[in-house]
Amino acid sequence: MPNHPGSWSPVGPAWSTSDLQAARGIYDRLMVRDENDQPVPELLDRITPNATFTAWTLELRKGVTFSDGTPLNATVVAANLNLQRLSPDASTLLAPVIFVTAPSEFTVVVATAEPWSTFPEVLTTKVGAIATVSTLTGEAATPIGTGPFVFGGYSFDGSLWLNRNPTYWKKGLPHLDSVRLIVMPDANDRVNAVLDGSVDMVAVDQPRQLTRLEEATKSNDSTVLHEDRNAEKPKVSVAFNTGRPPFDRITARRAFAMATDRTAILTQAFDGQGIISRGIISDTSPWFSDHSAPARDLEGAKKQVAEYVVETGQSVSAQMLVPPDVTLTRVATMLRVQLAEAGIDLTLIPVDPSMMVEATTSGQYQSALGLGFTAAHPDAYAPLFAGSPAEQPAVSPNITRYVNTIVTKAFTDARTTRDVTRQVDDYRIIQEQLFVDVPMVFIVQTRQVIATSRSVRDLTKWSSGSGATGLGQDEATISLAQIWKS
Repeated sequence: MPNHPGSWSPVGPAWSTSDLQAARGIYDRLMVRDENDQPVPELLDRITPNATFTAWTLELRKGVTFSDGTPLNATVVAANLNLQRLSPDASTLLAPVIFVTAPSEFTVVVATAEPWSTFPEVLTTKVGAIATVSTLTGEAATPIGTGPFVFGGYSFDGSLWLNRNPTYWKKGLPHLDSVRLIVMPDANDRVNAVLDGSVDMVAVDQPRQLTRLEEATKSNDSTVLHEDRNAEKPKVSVAFNTGRPPFDRITARRAFAMATDRTAILTQAFDGQGIISRGIISDTSPWFSDHSAPARDLEGAKKQVAEYVVETGQSVSAQMLVPPDVTLTRVATMLRVQLAEAGIDLTLIPVDPSMMVEATTSGQYQSALGLGFTAAHPDAYAPLFAGSPAEQPAVSPNITRYVNTIVTKAFTDARTTRDVTRQVDDYRIIQEQLFVDVPMVFIVQTRQVIATSRSVRDLTKWSSGSGATGLGQDEATISLAQIWKS
């Protein structure tokens, strides 16, 4: 893994890929995604809405226990969901929830102030990961879940052990006695380790290492590459603070977008690994609506810059926050050169992840380069565009401070129906409006590959508690219970 798990608690900060992979060994979720990327019950037996989608009845699977022997019941699940409502990471998303109750031992009722037909999607995320209450409150010495493995502690070399849960509720699983999670921050080291056989599995998204892996597997069949090309992929994007100059004006945002040469960035910074990003949703998604990212228009960018100068009497000059990532640093450097050709002066400001979060959520920035937008369902993005046009809270997940009533209405309308055709149209409206108003620029859709030794079996072949075939990859993570070695 690239780093140690930073948070074991489902109600803690957002999970990185390393956090999520480790958590998939310890915790189960109320719902998971099937091979068609649809939510299906896992710890739930069934989930049922009322006629207006303002109340959801969650019926739990019986006979499930936590690894410490305590039973999974409605009281524990209701406590998990109520603590999620208070967590900084999920509170905005769960704002429509007005109460969560446990009317019987295995029944939980979630009531919302407005229709939310897509609520089951939420339960496939970190919100649906269930832990003991003592884990959530920090009283437990180690994380406790219902998952296939239990926390086994750290070795002298810093590696983390997950040991088989002997009371796991899925009979016959897990196959492995233990899993050792080794931290290797450098992608080159991770690739070396899987190629020389010192580790069995690594996740890689660094472009040049992906190219190296592909070349290596052409001549050596001991390593296998796995990639779910239909899964939602991370996107490199630049967010604009539309509440502060210069990007409070659409001329500056359009100039930035027109001056950006996505093809050059994909070719040079990403070694051709990935594709040009065409918006907030991956083009393999059923929710995708094609508003193709235009080719670079340098002359058009210069005209937008000239209009900005006429409007404000100022040149277009801005700072861009850049996270500590080798590839993103290359992207930032290329953007600075490309924008300079259009008359835009871009200053790069390196920041660590915590400073990035603080600056963007508080609106104390002009533009920010980042990697994200991996939600399987567009409903998860509603908080990113929420608020009142006239007023924004001091701290908000809406980092662009962009609010458009058309976008707000489309998100709301999509939650009033289960008619996929209507929802597709609502999300088309959102993508179209974002394309027009440019609160952010999408540049490249990246690749996430899992490389394994050939002895690792059934890496992406697993079944949910409901019997459905599970989604092979969730970002760059996989289910651990079904894996075995030959």
